[in-house]
Amino acid sequence: MIKFVVHVIAVIFTTLCLSSVSWSEEDEAAAAPKVQYFDLEPPFVTNFGQSTSKLKYIKASVAIRASGMAGVTAVQEHEPAVRHEIVMLLSSLTEESISSGGGQEAIRQDALSRVQAVLEEKTGASQIDDLLFTSFVVQR
Repeated sequence: MIKFVVHVIAVIFTTLCLSSVSWSEEDEAAAAPKVQYFDLEPPFVTNFGQSTSKLKYIKASVAIRASGMAGVTAVQEHEPAVRHEIVMLLSSLTEESISSGGGQEAIRQDALSRVQAVLEEKTGASQIDDLLFTSFVVQR
């Protein structure tokens, strides 16, 4: 009788252990990847517009949003190429493109697509989800 009780307890214990392992695997699979932000430091400062007697400058702080550390790592590894694309974009802007209603949003979208293209070329995947201007100052 004691052997029977010990056997039943062992079966119940084994069943509970196996079911808790499967629950934890389901929880880990259901958990979404943690969003990561990475600030490109130092801020971008460049002149823009047509060459006139008075230079115009932009100072922009940029943050990158990725769905995991792989995207942040890719940006860190290829930061010179990423920074180059953003500087080239900002320096090619015109007064009209910055002054229009949706100008900064269009610039942000263009910067995002350029950075994703660079990362796609370097790593084989776009790696990042969004690009955010945390500050955008224009001196005219």
